[in-house]
Amino acid sequence: MNRSTVTTILAMLAVLAGAAEAHIRINPAESVAGAREMYRMRVPNEKQVNSSRIEGEFPADLKVYAFEPKAGWTVELRKNDKGDIVGATWKGVLKPYEFLEFGMLAVNPNAAGDLTWKFVQYYDDGTKEEFTGGAGSRLPAPVVTLKAAPPKP
Repeated sequence: MNRSTVTTILAMLAVLAGAAEAHIRINPAESVAGAREMYRMRVPNEKQVNSSRIEGEFPADLKVYAFEPKAGWTVELRKNDKGDIVGATWKGVLKPYEFLEFGMLAVNPNAAGDLTWKFVQYYDDGTKEEFTGGAGSRLPAPVVTLKAAPPKP
């Protein structure tokens, strides 16, 4: 291979690696069982058309109770028969090359383990990306790892 071909391949790999890192994420990626936490969902627009809706399904036993307002966006809550918030739909406009962060307050389950969040991002061209896959998949669902709470003195 000549130097030009190698340079082109390396540039393409860098672009693909950047795209793989751009998916919907939840921060922090680690928390403590039973703790109150502010989670941030980071949503990039990975296409060349506007994104106008994000649907989320929250982990079982996570008690989400408040949402950060975002100018130009609305949030519709989904509740179970007990009145607990189990998901939400955000609607607004996210243009190409932009990203937003949406904050949520929640109480973590009391047991250590993984919390899997599921999201579907809809685009104005009629396509969608489902961030519901397992680790290592093309569109993995974000996971937060809960550590055991330290013992009380």
